[in-house]
Amino acid sequence: MPAITCAALLALGAALAGCGAQDGADAVSPALGGSPAAQAELHRILSRFEGGARAERIALEPDLLAFRGRYPGDDLARIATAHLAWIALERGDLRRAEALSAEVEAAGPGATGDLARVLRGAALRRAGKPKPAFGVLRPLVSKVIDAYVRSLLNEEVTAAAMEAGAWTQAVELMGVWLREADDDDRAAVRTRIGALLRKVPIAHLVGAMRAGQAAGEVVDPQVDLRSLVAERLAIVARERRDVALAKELLDRAGPLLGSQGDAISELAAGAGTARVEPPTVGLLLSTRSAESRRRGVEIAAGVAHGLGLLRPGSDARLVSRDDGGQGSIDEALSSLTAEGAAVLIAGSDREQATAVARFARTNAIPVLLVHPPEPAALDGAFVFVVGEEPARSIEVLAAALAARGAKPVALVGGEAGDRKDAGGSPPSAPPGAAAGGASPGAPAPALAERGIALALPCDGPLDPRALRPPAIRGIILAGDAPCAEQALRAAPRAVTVALGFEAAVPPPPGSLVATAGLFPLVAPPAGAQSRPGAGDPRAPSGAPGAGAALAVWLATHPSPPSYWAALGRDAGVLAWAGVQRLPKTGTEDPAEVKARRLAAASALSGATAELWTTAAAGFGGKRVLPRVVGYREIEKAR
Repeated sequence: MPAITCAALLALGAALAGCGAQDGADAVSPALGGSPAAQAELHRILSRFEGGARAERIALEPDLLAFRGRYPGDDLARIATAHLAWIALERGDLRRAEALSAEVEAAGPGATGDLARVLRGAALRRAGKPKPAFGVLRPLVSKVIDAYVRSLLNEEVTAAAMEAGAWTQAVELMGVWLREADDDDRAAVRTRIGALLRKVPIAHLVGAMRAGQAAGEVVDPQVDLRSLVAERLAIVARERRDVALAKELLDRAGPLLGSQGDAISELAAGAGTARVEPPTVGLLLSTRSAESRRRGVEIAAGVAHGLGLLRPGSDARLVSRDDGGQGSIDEALSSLTAEGAAVLIAGSDREQATAVARFARTNAIPVLLVHPPEPAALDGAFVFVVGEEPARSIEVLAAALAARGAKPVALVGGEAGDRKDAGGSPPSAPPGAAAGGASPGAPAPALAERGIALALPCDGPLDPRALRPPAIRGIILAGDAPCAEQALRAAPRAVTVALGFEAAVPPPPGSLVATAGLFPLVAPPAGAQSRPGAGDPRAPSGAPGAGAALAVWLATHPSPPSYWAALGRDAGVLAWAGVQRLPKTGTEDPAEVKARRLAAASALSGATAELWTTAAAGFGGKRVLPRVVGYREIEKAR
């Protein structure tokens, strides 16, 4: 049904002014109760307002004020007041716009009241209050009659949703805005929506594409938001060389790609196409578990720091993917190589590291693994291991505890494989040890010889009885900070505590702390003193450069670097050494891509830099970063 404007209603009201309502019919509009002269005058003003631009509308303010002065008691004065609120909004006088809108709303519901609500919501949004504005505007969507009011509503409610971060609703409202736009305005609306779509996170646009696929056959692309979403995603896929996204676009939105169709088809068909862009590093994250997601966030922060991305003027380029979507690890890595990565960083756990090592060998691209892969995967010229076996720090701490007579030892948290190696509960384990999650079976010789007799996970509440003497004299905290905090609360005072790399909590006086190079970059607790262990004399409190390194990190981060952040930082520093000297132009030539990847691998092998997790300056021509894992003792205050 065609929209009926306020001006048209007023004209109709004037024509019917001499006729009474017949057969009990309702009046055309409650707002048409004014005199014929008032209706005719306001009709002329609103006709100009409806078709006018911003300056023309503002110029009508004297006419509207004069109208209210001549007809102060007329019902039509509410309509004039609402449009004065609109003019105040156009002028940027948001307080006056809100006050006039509230005055109109207080007089009762109806079309004029809806207009006042639209203006009040717009004023709230422009005043930096998008969430309250969205709450005011959302119920009015598709319920406003006047086309020029509806246009303002759709633009303002979409902007409010965007500013409030309600991305899914914002995209839905863009579709409403586009469908309800007048034919004369649709091209301009499409342009404004296209600009807004550039601000929507890609994941939400992909979600909109998938939801839109179920919406039926393609209608006129000019009124179908799916065409704009597909166009935006096509641009992203081409910019990022995202093969997986290109394939999904073809499958789900092929008819909507228009002029982008051929380019997306070429990109999707070139899944194996390799390229190198200067100077680009690829980062693969894992989202398959809560632990891998946590590690991934920390690794990414460290990589960004190592590449200098947080410093002005950095030349490095970082592209990233995760392995938690529908595709495989190989597909995610292929997308990174298609985006031009010359060096890859990956491996937040052993499974991913092993798969990435296999990809590196097959595709002859250098990769820095933050976690060691399976031993069999450690071959070839392109696989470099930055990380350390978690069991190394457990062995060092277990030996240190045994030397102090603090055994038998409980291992709390850590990777499942490490707890399995540690063995099960000893005969003298206290009540509740089995319920706490100890692995069955005898301890493996390598760790059992050092007195590790009990392994407890941290995937649930920790039973305090499992850590009480006389059975347990030492505790190794191998889990993350929440796990370590839980164990410290449950641990008796008589036991000696040793903190592994991931236990990012303040070490209590008298405890042992695993060290590697400058890590951990934290100061001992107030009143305590730090004494280096025999394993690694470079304790952070006295190591040259440790204080400066920590200060640089804390300039852009709220807390000291975690173990995974420190490994990520070292990987970023080494990756930069691998890509910084490559040619400054991109290439897809297979021979040149191969040559540049080989050059990057050679640069990685011989790179030297100050690293945080090892005293070594680099790989030294090998494939595994040398590292001495030691400990330091936090002495009690004197």
